[in-house]
Amino acid sequence: MTSLTRRTLLFLAGLLVGTRAGATESRWTRLRRVVTTRSKDGRSVVLADGEPGNVLYLNGTRITRLWESSGLPAALPLHGDAGATAGNAYRADFSGTAFYVTEIPGGVHAPTIPMHSNDTLDYMAIISGRLILKLPDRDIELRQGDTLVQGGNDHSFANPYAEPCLLLFVVVTARSS
Repeated sequence: MTSLTRRTLLFLAGLLVGTRAGATESRWTRLRRVVTTRSKDGRSVVLADGEPGNVLYLNGTRITRLWESSGLPAALPLHGDAGATAGNAYRADFSGTAFYVTEIPGGVHAPTIPMHSNDTLDYMAIISGRLILKLPDRDIELRQGDTLVQGGNDHSFANPYAEPCLLLFVVVTARSS
């Protein structure tokens, strides 16, 4: 089987089955996002505090986009709510960082996630639940508190367990050498 890039996979899947909606459905974990920065006079200020609204339901999972920054290093202080307008972290024209949470249902509601890869450096932490990281030649169980750093390799995820798995991602665009 040919491995699809994550950008291609998410773009095509989003066209076919992606929907945007509020994150208030009872089957999903309630999230709160607090964004702080400094004002022009140097005081600490809160830009946002509440349930994030930039939510995408894709392939049976919920992806909540929390923030993105264009380019590196990021510009400070922050201006506006980059979480409200954050797009797909794997889009072809994006360069920078993305911060999002994904919730993957388990058991009979578990989605099938195809093997994929992308030219990104992905930092992931399991907030709750557990999950199987599927590599082409190996499966690794990840549990609450585990972390994963992925550097553009083929992978997939499966959640055969009864409880959903909540994952925190930071994605940094990269180049293959």
